[in-house]
Amino acid sequence: MPPRVKPEPGVAVANTTATRSFAATNSAQFGSPTRQARSTAPSVTDTRFMAEAEDQYEDEDNEIIWMETRAKSITSAGMKQEPGHEPMALMSLASQSMGGSFVGMGPNLALKDFGQGFLKDINDALGELQSRGIQHVASLPELVLVGDQSSGKSSLMSGIAGLSLPRSSGTCTRCPIHIRISRADEWSCRVFLNLEYGFKLPDHAITEQDVTATNPFPPWVKLDPSRTRRHEFKTVRDRFDSEEIETVLRCAQVAILNPSTPYQAFIPKPRGGEGPDSQQLTQHELISRKEEASEAQFSPNTVALEIKGPDLADLNFYDLPGVFNTARRTEDAYLERVVQNLTKLYIKREKAIILWAVSMNLDTENSLALRLIRESRAEHRCVGVITKADLLPRDDQATERWLGILKGRGHRIGLGYFITSRQGQDLEEQTKREEAFFNRTAEGHWPDVFDRYQERCGIEKLKAFLSLKLGEEFSKVLPEVKRKVLERLNFIAEQLQLYPGPPANPDLEIYKALTMFSSLLKKRVIDQEFMSTWDTACSARFTRAILELKPKYNVRLFAKSSAASAPVLIDLDTPTREGSPTPTPSGRKRAAPAETPSRRQRIKAEDAEGRSYPSTPTNMRTTMTPTKGRPSKTLMDIRRMIQRNAIPGQPGLVSSNVYEPLFTEAAKAWKGPLQTFLNQTFNFLSKEIQEILDSTFAALKNRAIYKLSTEHMQAFVEMHKKELQAQLALIHELEGTRLFTRNDDALHRYKAEELRTLTRHRNHYRIAAHKGDEPASSLPKIEELSEEELAQETAKMEKDLRQMGPEPFQQELDVAAYTRGYYVLAAHRFTDIVCMHAMSGLFPRVASVIETYLQDKLGLTGNRTTPEMLDQLMEEEGRIGQIRRDLCAEKETLDGAMAIIVNLENRDTTPSQAESNITIPNDLTSGRAAGSPSGTAYGDA
Repeated sequence: MPPRVKPEPGVAVANTTATRSFAATNSAQFGSPTRQARSTAPSVTDTRFMAEAEDQYEDEDNEIIWMETRAKSITSAGMKQEPGHEPMALMSLASQSMGGSFVGMGPNLALKDFGQGFLKDINDALGELQSRGIQHVASLPELVLVGDQSSGKSSLMSGIAGLSLPRSSGTCTRCPIHIRISRADEWSCRVFLNLEYGFKLPDHAITEQDVTATNPFPPWVKLDPSRTRRHEFKTVRDRFDSEEIETVLRCAQVAILNPSTPYQAFIPKPRGGEGPDSQQLTQHELISRKEEASEAQFSPNTVALEIKGPDLADLNFYDLPGVFNTARRTEDAYLERVVQNLTKLYIKREKAIILWAVSMNLDTENSLALRLIRESRAEHRCVGVITKADLLPRDDQATERWLGILKGRGHRIGLGYFITSRQGQDLEEQTKREEAFFNRTAEGHWPDVFDRYQERCGIEKLKAFLSLKLGEEFSKVLPEVKRKVLERLNFIAEQLQLYPGPPANPDLEIYKALTMFSSLLKKRVIDQEFMSTWDTACSARFTRAILELKPKYNVRLFAKSSAASAPVLIDLDTPTREGSPTPTPSGRKRAAPAETPSRRQRIKAEDAEGRSYPSTPTNMRTTMTPTKGRPSKTLMDIRRMIQRNAIPGQPGLVSSNVYEPLFTEAAKAWKGPLQTFLNQTFNFLSKEIQEILDSTFAALKNRAIYKLSTEHMQAFVEMHKKELQAQLALIHELEGTRLFTRNDDALHRYKAEELRTLTRHRNHYRIAAHKGDEPASSLPKIEELSEEELAQETAKMEKDLRQMGPEPFQQELDVAAYTRGYYVLAAHRFTDIVCMHAMSGLFPRVASVIETYLQDKLGLTGNRTTPEMLDQLMEEEGRIGQIRRDLCAEKETLDGAMAIIVNLENRDTTPSQAESNITIPNDLTSGRAAGSPSGTAYGDA
């Protein structure tokens, strides 16, 4: 019949301080007489801790949390409840709204209530999730075995794993081992290589200085989670063939330590199988040589074992290399820190349960592993495993020291201690001798005072405890794991939208994109909006830039005074601020030039459009501020040119050799604006092409065809740019060769306008110099004056000029006006032709040839198209393709993880009759582990 259980209400007392009386603590923890009297179930309060409680808490000064667990009696046929051990009501599993799912179990159900079958499912699910490598998404509970060298860790690991592991050559101490144990009908041991780190050897010998926080395991570097690899190495079927098991594990670890050699070279060949003995001998020599002189002295990559078989505990744990303070070789001193870094890395995992192996014949004060646990503040997650109990020194001092530790007087850890003694050569012998040793039916020194910890002695008790503890912790975090996996899957789905896979019909997608691209571009480059935008951004700016380069002439120079024949020099050294008058130093009118013919006057120079420029009269030739580095000429410069090119016997005539140099010098400056116009036009065109390409090839952006199309269109633009550049360079060269026009009317009109402007400015300075006045800092433009203002200015100038006589530089002014007038004519002609070559030449030509250009370049016209060519065009671009492949690989991993979680949730959690009759040893489910404070037992809230 099922066991009868009468639960009692638990009494939780939180935040109890150290000042609380021991009597109150004793009553709350172990049950008051009143509480015991109400219970109809047999009393199972644990009285064996009462004598120890005062010792355990005599030094306790910190605030602690107490919880009284529910008393329960468990009986079954053929099994007797041991008194003195109170079973723990395990933490209720995380609740979800899923009826029948174990995550929806009621608060009165504990994990152990569901029997070993359900416990196996939980630990199997945990092991599968760990093997899938989802730790970068969510932390999973795991067991981590640590210890100092020579702490008996290898024997302990072999006992937990249930198979013989290699102990020779120190191989086990050079890379971690991940062991997953679960029940199955048939025994098997599958060996894998988990490669999470890449081998990157530096160009120098590794020293302790190379071991840093960012590089904790030189010469190994952490790989991106998507780049990690898991290789199946070999499967062993014979449980009792210890030699084969040791050989396979040894070879697997040698493969880990020699990453440049393919791991397949180390897979041991079957004994007595196919192939000559010479091949097996060659492989043996290779493995021996690589083992003795391995590329790496250590590796953080793991050898993974999946062990299945009947009567096995459900466990997952990592066995780490033993930590040490001093390396055997001086050149390997850096390994001290490397191994310690690895140990700390695993210890610091928040969900890790630490198994600390410590030998009973050594002093715990010297344990480096314990120091690392304390530094990581992980004592509350630690189980102490006292190994080599058969080597306990035969003196009372050693016995008392270990009893003090078990009682919690020193080296306190949250999950208490277990004791083992693994003597013998094989597992069966070790298990028998261990049982006989603790029962004192075999030779050995094991004092009676340790009898109270009998249920904590032996490897089987430890395995049962760890299996239950691991399952319990996993059940707590499973809802969080599921949530994080779902969040990551949603993120991956969003990322995959940015890197879509190949279309179902790739040739159709290619031709669709090409047709749409050529159609849209052809329409765009002859569109009115496109033309208008280009005209504003490029054409109009180019025209303004060319006109602004019109030659500037300084019209202020020597003049004959009407009052005297001495020349007057107008001093133009210091420019004035535009728009402000320039007073004389005394603030009065200057004397007439005849009075002081050698004095200098300061005035403001202006160009023909009203801009003011500084002048430098020290050499009696004043220059404007240069435009594009081109100096202005004075009337005296023009006079000298006329004189140099005069034809003897033909006075008054000006040679054409005067006009042409003045214009061609100005036309040379067109080269800069012309190149700017060319660059802006093709940048504008390139931007339009790229926008259309991006929109029409949106679904193919991560394919080779997009990159090739982009490159071809860039070459297309560059080709047309070179063609247009050559055409415009020829036009520029023709304009600068000689003066030529058939448009006499326009030339005369432009010349008259320029002569009027030059004469007006010239008269302005002549009149001011004649009167001894400072000229106005600037003259308004003619078009800015009203008719009345212009008439008044003209009348006043004519009146003043009648007093001064004729203009001495009239011929020079005529030459300057002709040059400027022809420049304006040629500039308009040049800019019109240049812009016409773009608007009426370039853009229509692009529209006419673009329809088949890309198809021709991609080889998709005529009969040249082949399936292989289409496949090449649809290849994913290297980086993008790798990103997508990595995302797909991670998605596959997480989809598998989610399936494991869902399958576990959907399992029927109702315990069967057989499972209800299974009883787990009391102390293993009890919160009060030996050597841990009874109020901080695992499972307590």
